[in-house]
Amino acid sequence: MSWQDQGSSDGEDNNRRPNPWGKPEQKPQMPWGSRKSSSRGDGPDLEDLIRRAQDGFQGFSGGTGKMLAIGVLVAVVLWLASGLYFIQPNQNGVVLTFGKYAHTDEVPGLKWRLPWPIQSVNVIDVTAERRIQIGYGESGRRGQADLPDESLMLTGDENIIDIDFVVLWRINNAKDFLYSIRDPEDTIRLVAASAMREVIGKTKIQSALTEGRNQIQTDTRALMQKTLDDYKSGVTINNVQLQKVDPPSAVVDAFNEVQRARQRREELRNLAEAYRNDIMPKAVGESEKLRQQADGYRQEVVNRAKGDADRFNSVLEAYKGAPSVTARRMYLETMEDVLKNANTIVMGSGAAGNVLPYLSLDKVQKSPKLGEIPQATVGEAKP
Repeated sequence: MSWQDQGSSDGEDNNRRPNPWGKPEQKPQMPWGSRKSSSRGDGPDLEDLIRRAQDGFQGFSGGTGKMLAIGVLVAVVLWLASGLYFIQPNQNGVVLTFGKYAHTDEVPGLKWRLPWPIQSVNVIDVTAERRIQIGYGESGRRGQADLPDESLMLTGDENIIDIDFVVLWRINNAKDFLYSIRDPEDTIRLVAASAMREVIGKTKIQSALTEGRNQIQTDTRALMQKTLDDYKSGVTINNVQLQKVDPPSAVVDAFNEVQRARQRREELRNLAEAYRNDIMPKAVGESEKLRQQADGYRQEVVNRAKGDADRFNSVLEAYKGAPSVTARRMYLETMEDVLKNANTIVMGSGAAGNVLPYLSLDKVQKSPKLGEIPQATVGEAKP
């Protein structure tokens, strides 16, 4: 019989499809076999595995489940405690919620925020004075290293000058400092170099090397503060200090020689000014003294002339009234003036006349010494 005939005769009762190899098709079996085969060790028993899993879960939910719950609770407490932070008096805390700015804590003390990843905080010192060096840097044991790219600048009279300076600054707004500019310290450095170049570009080299240093520092600080305020950097510039202002090293010797000559000129000018200040008051005083003496002499001569003129006028009026009497009086006054300082000797008449000195009581002090013949007016005495 062919395999087709066998298949057709067998398949009418059990509805099994014919097998092309002449064997009846078997029912599909479970991959782990039947329960009977599992008892012989041929494969795992599904019911047994389920039962074991249920027993293990019940045991776990008894003792180990409580420990797991306690562990979860402790983890939650620690997570919440991680939101605590402390603000010092010199600090500010900037709080972010999902990376976006929320608020700034400025009051010192213990603070709390929602733990990560909900909120985070950046605590920053806002009172410390920070320092940035421009034009030079640290070079280990060798000390300070010059940075020509930063220090060499062009003055207003087109001379090159080497400048090293320091910028002292602090934070005045923590939020702006952290989130308004990308690299605050590098920004401050660039702004400082730019501001100094602008100020030096308006200043002559002689002024920058001598009396203009304070003005350069003031102008640079003001320009830096204005620029950083425009950037909303949250920074206050406390001071700008010039550390070195010199000509380039290649011409420093020649420049120092010129400076010494200028200093010598200033010394001579100061000496001349000191001598002028010393001699001028004396000259002014002497001239004033001579002027006052001349004024006094002029007044004296004028007054004397006026007095003589008034006297002459009075005598003239008297002469007009009584000419003879006035003439006699004038004669007597004239003789009195002529003879008042002369010693008078009275001589008797005749050859044997005695010489009698006439001593006026008011002229005793002027009488001649004994043995001396004074020079006097000699006349004859009347008998």
